[in-house]
Amino acid sequence: MQNFISKIVVTLAFCLLINGSCGAQPPGQQGGGIWIRNAYYGEGHTFDKCLGHQPGNGAYHHHAHPICLRAQLNDNVVAVKNGRLGATYVEKSAPWTHSPILGWAFDGYPIYGPYGYSDPTSASSAIRRIKSSFQLRNITQRTTLPTWALAHHTGVSQTLSANQYGPEVSDIYPLGRYVEDFDVVTSTGDLDQYNGRFAVTPEYPNGTYAYYTTLNEDGSPAFPYIVGMQYYGSVTGNASTAAPSGATTYFTNGAYTQTVTGVPHLNSWYTKNSQQNAQVVSGYDPSAGAKTTWPTDVPTGATVGGGQTTVAKADTQTISYTDSTVYMTANNLGSYNMGPWFIDGATNGGVFPGWPSVQNNRGQFPRSPTVATTKTNTPLGAVGLWVNGVGVYNVLDGSSYSTAAGRDAGNPVANVLSSIHVSSGAFEGGPTSPGAMMTAFPLFGAKLATSTASTPTVALPTTLGGATVSVRDSAGTTIAAEILYASPNQLNYRVPENAATGFATVTITANSVAIPGAIYIVAAYPNVFQINSDGLAAATILRVRNGQASYESIFQTVNNTLVALPIDFGPASDQLYLVLFGTGLGKNSVTATAKIGDTDVSVLYAGAQGTFVGLDQFNLVLPRTLAGKGKVDLTVTINGKISNTSSLTFK
Repeated sequence: MQNFISKIVVTLAFCLLINGSCGAQPPGQQGGGIWIRNAYYGEGHTFDKCLGHQPGNGAYHHHAHPICLRAQLNDNVVAVKNGRLGATYVEKSAPWTHSPILGWAFDGYPIYGPYGYSDPTSASSAIRRIKSSFQLRNITQRTTLPTWALAHHTGVSQTLSANQYGPEVSDIYPLGRYVEDFDVVTSTGDLDQYNGRFAVTPEYPNGTYAYYTTLNEDGSPAFPYIVGMQYYGSVTGNASTAAPSGATTYFTNGAYTQTVTGVPHLNSWYTKNSQQNAQVVSGYDPSAGAKTTWPTDVPTGATVGGGQTTVAKADTQTISYTDSTVYMTANNLGSYNMGPWFIDGATNGGVFPGWPSVQNNRGQFPRSPTVATTKTNTPLGAVGLWVNGVGVYNVLDGSSYSTAAGRDAGNPVANVLSSIHVSSGAFEGGPTSPGAMMTAFPLFGAKLATSTASTPTVALPTTLGGATVSVRDSAGTTIAAEILYASPNQLNYRVPENAATGFATVTITANSVAIPGAIYIVAAYPNVFQINSDGLAAATILRVRNGQASYESIFQTVNNTLVALPIDFGPASDQLYLVLFGTGLGKNSVTATAKIGDTDVSVLYAGAQGTFVGLDQFNLVLPRTLAGKGKVDLTVTINGKISNTSSLTFK
């Protein structure tokens, strides 16, 4: 069944959860301080669909571009599908528009999205994606530092002594794990070591220094992501100073008190949804949708931190100013749906235990920033605020390599081989059910199998590719799981049919190495398979014409890519049925409904597919009122739990 699945990349752990904070400690305080861990490597698998997360103190923030805010600001992204976890966005194809101001650093310089003028001196030049000048170093031994990093290691020589060496480059310690694995190569990018440049922009026709969020060619975040490890300007701003009594109010209580000006420091703040209540999608039940208080569905035995028990407003709440300074207040909560968050390890059923909460950010930003003659290192914690008031963080997570210990000190999670588990159908984290198909991915250099192998027969083995999978359920019973596909970088298995509901730990063992993971088992939780990145349903059409039945495909291949083949209802006498495939119906009887677009459709069958173990099938009646609807969403609901959203296209 691995052919139903598109491989995803998950590397990366959470932000000093054991300390409850990403803190304001100097970089590398925990560990030797020479090889500072890249937060995107250590934390990225805990990011939500908007690329944000929070430590135990509830300070929601972004280490990389806030893609949901970019979507709200029309910054060259488009939604390709929607689902229980929110929209999935991709970068638009050219032509692009110049990115808006996404945020402000505490030195007063703006932070733009990834698109700007190709010629920084000309507003008439073509717009393109602005490139970071950082590149991975070509090293196998960590015995020297890049030149740019010396500013962060006072008194340390570029050529290190043996007790300052980092670990050899390996699967467990790959290039990119540490910030010193990158070097500045100005000939390859547009920006300096602070991740900025001086350029004309729509808001600054005479030019300004500005930071840019940076992306790789595939749209993934590019180091150093936003602001580098030093500010370009003199830092006089912060996220804690309230406006003085003499400041002039510009925006408050959902309305502007003055005419909107052309001053970017004032009018770039996102105020459109300031009266909207913030909402969070819980990892314990994403099908329930976003909630205005959270978490509200914590199962017995779960450990959580943060959270919001009263309704709170999203985005910027007030803006005021003096001649020298702009002041902004926000609850640090975005108006896009935040969450859910998932994690590896053997706790909380794979759900991240930290939740966002009101932080009462009170941003202070200089109106006339100045270039710093002596650069200041950016700290752990906020280095600026996005225009919705959410925290801008840099590349640090407070951990560094300890030569004496032979591992990173600080956040311990990235030191442990582990795995993260998602539905093989939806490719989403969240609950699963007895008998459901799951897919595990390795984290931090783990190997899930010793070789690559597919299940040779319908009878599924419990050993494949040198790997075994055991599930210890909430009743304390350990059960061997059946395996469908195994490789070092991906393993597909079935949740045992007789596993008890509740939290369960999963142990994948290969080459005598045990790799832990965690899942949360409920009675039924539907997940529909999809066959492309646009969410096209894994399904086929059954057409009945003159008493004869035939099957038809709903996809075609165009330029080596699977795309939708519009469904044609044909003559009025034809009756069409959709045969849809999924997983997660559990072992008990179910009540099933389905919706295609705005139309409720009849479900003739919802149950086991019958040939492939673990595969479920839904037979739906397609009413002719769907003709001409184009691309529409499709969901099924089982015992009150809605599936992930897939799509169909009708001619």
